[in-house]
Parts: sequence; C-alpha cells; structure tokens
Amino acid sequence: MNKLFSLIKTDLNITFGLSSILYSFKAKKQRWQIILFGIAMLSLIPTYILMIRALGTFYDAFRQIGQQSYFLLMGFLGSQLIVFFFGLLYVMSKYYFSNDLVHLLPLPIKPSHILTSKFITIMVSEYLTSLPVFLPFVIIYGIKGRAGLLYWFYSLLATITLPILPLVLASIVIMVLMKYTNIKGKRDLIRTISSILFIVLMLYGQLKIQNLAQKAILEGEDFYFNLARDANLLVKNLGLVFPPSMWGALSLANFDELLGLTNIMMFVVTSIIGFLLMIFLSERIFFDGLIGNIEVTATKGKGKRKDLDKVSSVTKPYLAIAKKELIMLFKTPIYLMNSVGGVIIGPIIIVMSVVSGDQSMEPVTQLLYGNMDIVVLGAIGMIGALGILNSVGATTFSREGKHFWIQRTLPIKPAAQIMGRVLASLVIQVIGAVILIGSMLFIIRLDFISILLIIIIGLIASIPMTQIGMIIDILRPMLSWSNPQQAMKQNLNVLIGMGVGALYGGLLFLLVKFMFSKIDIWMVYSVLTVVLLISIFIFFTILKKLIEKQFREIE
Repeated sequence: MNKLFSLIKTDLNITFGLSSILYSFKAKKQRWQIILFGIAMLSLIPTYILMIRALGTFYDAFRQIGQQSYFLLMGFLGSQLIVFFFGLLYVMSKYYFSNDLVHLLPLPIKPSHILTSKFITIMVSEYLTSLPVFLPFVIIYGIKGRAGLLYWFYSLLATITLPILPLVLASIVIMVLMKYTNIKGKRDLIRTISSILFIVLMLYGQLKIQNLAQKAILEGEDFYFNLARDANLLVKNLGLVFPPSMWGALSLANFDELLGLTNIMMFVVTSIIGFLLMIFLSERIFFDGLIGNIEVTATKGKGKRKDLDKVSSVTKPYLAIAKKELIMLFKTPIYLMNSVGGVIIGPIIIVMSVVSGDQSMEPVTQLLYGNMDIVVLGAIGMIGALGILNSVGATTFSREGKHFWIQRTLPIKPAAQIMGRVLASLVIQVIGAVILIGSMLFIIRLDFISILLIIIIGLIASIPMTQIGMIIDILRPMLSWSNPQQAMKQNLNVLIGMGVGALYGGLLFLLVKFMFSKIDIWMVYSVLTVVLLISIFIFFTILKKLIEKQFREIE
C-alpha cells in the first residue's frame, strides 16, 4: 500500500508541477506569469456569468412545468460526457505514452498500482474541467429550490464520485483498443482513426437514443397528464441515455425521500464497482497494449543503400518548419486528437443532429435563411476561432520539449519560424473550414460567393489568433513534460491563449456589430479584412522580436 501512496504522490507532483510552483512562489520568480494567468481568468468571467444567468432561466422554465429535476439531469449528463470525452485523450496519453513508464515498468510494481496512481491523477485533472460545468446546476437548484442539508450532503457525494464512472469507461475502452490495435508499423494511425470513429459513433448513438426517447414521450396520448402526475417523468425517460446520470439527478431531486437514498447509493456503489472492475482488467490487458509503445526502432525501411542526393532536397526554411510541424501533429495520436479532433467534432455534432432527426433544428434553419449575412459573419468567426481552439499555435514551441535546443541552433530566421508554424496551423484550419462548411450545407444552402467569403476571411481571421497563441507560448514555453498530453491539454498556455484570444475576438465582434447596421455589408467585410491584416502585421513584428530574444536567452 505504501508503494501505491508513493506512486500517487509522485505522479501528482510531476503532473501538476507542485514542487516547481512552490519553489517559484518562495523564490518570487515569474510573477508576471501569475498576473497574465489572472488576466486570462478574468477575461472568462463575463462569459461564465452569462452562462450561469442562462442556466437560472432554464431552471425557472422547467420549474413552471414541474420538471425541475430534468435541470439536474442536464448537469449530470453534460459533465459526465465532458469527462468521458476528455478522459479518452487523457487516458491514452497517461497510460501508454508517458515518459515515466520506462522507469516504472522494470520496478516490482503491479500494473494495477501504476494504473491506480495514473487514474487518480487524471481524476484530479477532470475535476478542473467538469466542476465549472456541474456546480452551477447543483447550486442553482439548491438555492432556488431552498433544499435542505441532506441535499447538500448528497451533492458533495455526487460531486466527488462524478468523474469516476466515465473515466472507468474511458480507461476500459482505451485498454481494449490498445490491446487489439497493437499492429507493428501502423499502430498509431490505426489507434487515432479508431478513437475518432469511436467518438463519432458514440455521439451519434447518444443523439439517436435521445431523439427516440423524446419522440416516444411527445407522441404518447397521456403526455400532459403524465407530466403533471410525475415530477421525474423527463428524467426517467431521457436519462436512459446514461443511467448513472439519471440516478444522480433522482438522488438530488428526491433527497428527502427513500428514492433519493437508493439512487445516491446506486450512483456511488456503481462507481466503486466500476473502478474495481477496471483494476481487475488492468492486471490482464494493460501490458498487452503497452508492448511496442516503448520500443526503439533502430532502422526503418528495407535497408537498401541510397544515394544521399536522391533522398535529400533543398526547400524553403518556412516550408521545412511547416512540414516538421505537420509530421509531428499527424504522427503523434495525442497531438492529432487534440488539434484535429477538436476542430471536427463540433461540426460533426451539428450534422448528426440533423441526420439523426433532431426536429429542434427546423426553427433554427428557418431563422438562418432570413439572416444570411449574419450566417456568413458567424461562420467567419467560427473559422477564426479555430486558430486558438486547435491549440496548435499555443503549444508550437512547448511541443519541441527537450529538443527545443535544436530549433535554437538551426540557421533559420525568426520570420521563417513564424511563417512555417502559422502555415502548419492553417492546414488544420482548412480541415476545420471544409468540415464546417460541409456541415452547414446539410442545414442551409450557401451560394458560391458566401462560401468563398467564409473560407478567405475566415482563414485570414485565424492567423492573428494563431499568432496570439504563439506569443503566449514563446513567452513561457513548457519544455519539461513527461507525456505529450501535458504539452497540449495540461499546458496553461492554451488557457491563457484562449482568454487573450477571447478578448481580441470580442473587440472584433463589437466592431462588426457597430458597422453592421450603419454601412453596406461589403464595406463590413472590407474593413474587417483590413483590420485583420493590420493585426497580422503587428503580431508578426512582436513575435519576431520575441523569438529573437527568447531563442537567445532560454536555457
């Protein structure tokens, strides 16, 4: 047991850099980073307040029809889906691509102990992701419903155990996936494609089940009678998508009855049983998926001697940087899942909502046809936002890790570094733009000019967003990481970049809103493009100076 506690303590320390933070705090170093982090957090507060106000309105709406328990189900279901989705990424990286595995595996430590320590570390990370989403639902329900002390006790239990079951499911899925896709030579590609397909199928299945449940409820002859008679009607029917969420919602909604006690027990006990099952499986299949990930390939190819002149060619430095960036992104499953997966999942969900027969999209479609200019501007904004949401710019130097010194010694000018890394990010944006426009065509008919405007101005808008991320990353590159996931998802630069990017995007939004009702739409497009080009030039100049300075000073 002591080994397990030591592993957990060490893993938490390494993952969150607790010793480093404590040292910096005591030594009063890097105070400017704390200020920058505070600014990024403050920039997110207005959006968060708006979200909480909207949730309060949702609660009032459900309360008017006597179905406020459904409000809780939304919190449970949304939070657990987020944990499961991000859990797939965290688990793959943490279990199979961590640098510490090389040191842990030769030691006399059970696979279950290694996985338990990593599971708890991921669970702590997931609290940071899920609690900002989950807690507003619980607090709004408790305050507006004037819930008793037992409600808050059940809420505490539910909050603590919330991420366990989705993480257990993600762990089992990844362990099975890694075991049966461990095919030499193409394992990374197979695993990446399998993971994306699995997520898409899971989302489609969930939307389909939810739509069928909605139709079954609404088509019932006694719907309104049953709605008035049973305060948990919507939860019992729609919660079947993921029963643990239904148990959580029913436990809090009926905290002062036996139904509440039985459901909180089912919620907690199922989580514990699931965790034990995962530990049991880990002893049998963990190593099968791990073999091959820590092998070192000495040679590649058929061993034929080739003329160096035939295999080497001179190319532009910025193209070489872009090519290196893309190879790194596409050959590392964690990077690919985070960068490309993030830009394709959203549009795919929109398409699946239509394909799976979600009737709630019909009024939206009619509204869009009457406001085509807003649709085009909105699509431009979405493609522009991909520049910061794909995390490519905000992690471009961090992903170099311990090999960063190579970039510093190469005779490549800062301008080429910027152009190459922006070009690589643009490739990801193009993928996102194509999928976004393809998704929109399922919902609304766009003419050629509109598509052209969305692509051209959208890609231009994504460049300053990428540059903002690069400025943040070159200021504080995270070069010491133990697994690729830390360089992408656990990199604070991504969050800071999103905060600063949101401020920049908000200013552009206010500018477009001001012009929209006062001048012709083509003038709006022209002014927006000019502002974006000026921004690109300014950020390029700042980046050039920063790269020169940091490449010289970073040790």
